[in-house]
Amino acid sequence: MTKLMGGEAHGGFINWYESLQQNNILFMFKGDFNQELVNSIVQVINSLSDLLEEDVLVKSRMTSTIIECLQNICRHGESAEDGSLLKPGIILLRKKEDEYILDIGNSLVTKKVGALQEYIDKVNKMTDEDLKSFHKEVLVKTELFGKFGADLGLINVARKAKRGFKYGFKEINDLYSFFSLEIAISGNGQ
Repeated sequence: MTKLMGGEAHGGFINWYESLQQNNILFMFKGDFNQELVNSIVQVINSLSDLLEEDVLVKSRMTSTIIECLQNICRHGESAEDGSLLKPGIILLRKKEDEYILDIGNSLVTKKVGALQEYIDKVNKMTDEDLKSFHKEVLVKTELFGKFGADLGLINVARKAKRGFKYGFKEINDLYSFFSLEIAISGNGQ
């Protein structure tokens, strides 16, 4: 076996790269989000070779889902304590058989966890017809569901997702928790 230059550190990179390959990671970004970055991420993802081969409907679902999720980070994520408009978060896109898995994460105020969990559970239990009706209801009664119709985002994502959301919350400290959301989107025009 040939020893690679850089020794252990380089070997660690090779292991990390192999792990990304085995899990079929197509795109990953961790950092601060704003609207300009959301637009750039969407452009990069749309140019990925796996997506170039997909049906227009799949690309459309993927694009709108990514935009909704990243805009939610921009609107509802917690920014650094310096008052910055940038919101820290993470996006990971991977492909598994005939579906794309989108993992999104960001911090939020812990006192919001209960309401968000309740809302996601409610949306997860809805059928396609229920989601359509609920979408109309939220449009009519925006003031009941949050400013700017913020809750429309999860409804729209649920309507495009292959199955319900997987999600989790992990307390960071007394004030903040980390929220993670996994969304599956069918590939191959399904």
